[in-house]
This record gives sequence, structure tokens and C-alpha cells, in this order.
Amino acid sequence: MSEHPNATIARSTYDALAKNDLDYVRDNLLADDVVFHVPGRGPLAGDYSGKDEVIAYLGRLGQIVTGAVQFEPASFLADDDQVAALLRIHGERDGKVLDERGVHVFRIVDGKITERWSFPQDSYVIDDFFA
Repeated sequence: MSEHPNATIARSTYDALAKNDLDYVRDNLLADDVVFHVPGRGPLAGDYSGKDEVIAYLGRLGQIVTGAVQFEPASFLADDDQVAALLRIHGERDGKVLDERGVHVFRIVDGKITERWSFPQDSYVIDDFFA
């Protein structure tokens, strides 16, 4: 059985982030009016609207962490509007190590990501890591 096309779009996001290819994400995967919702109370929490804000957020995320944040999708649940990616998230920063699980839910319209919600397993761990 082949992968749902929307799961392929979500997977492509993680592949591009692993290569730090934010241009590919911006130019090929994001809708112009995209919104990323990042929960918590940490310095990266908030809503990011439009390609420029989302790419700036992703770039900042990569700069804060030694090397890069690694998103390892374990599986995808997809339909014609949404994709849920079950993830393991790794990072290292100022002697702290992040090894967390979570879910990203994407809304995809016409082959582009229009919205993404992040649901960490423990938002306090995420807040502490990025504080």
C-alpha cells in the first residue's frame, strides 16, 4: 500500500528540516497563509502566521539548539485534510538534552501546509529545554 499524499508532504517537511533546507520548506510545502501553533510558555511559544514568520521560527529553532532539532516521525495518520505525525524529538542545548515525544497535526489544502499544531507529550519539558 502506498503512502497517502498528505503523509508524503508531512514527511517531506521533516526530511527538509533534517537537511536544514528551509528554502525547500518555504517554496514547496507551505501555503502563503500558513499558521504554526506552538504551545507552552517558553520563548518559542506562540502562533506564527505566513511563510516569513514560520520560516523565521524554524530557523530560530535550529539556531537555539546545538546542531539541530531532530524530528523522527514514527508514523503518520492521514486523510484528505489532515495528517498527524507521531514523533520523537531530539536536541541538545547548553548541556541539556531533549528526548521527547509528541504529535504534529497538519492541515493540508491543495498540496500545501496551511496549518500545523504541536502537541508535546510534556510541554513543561519543552519549555524548560528552550528557556
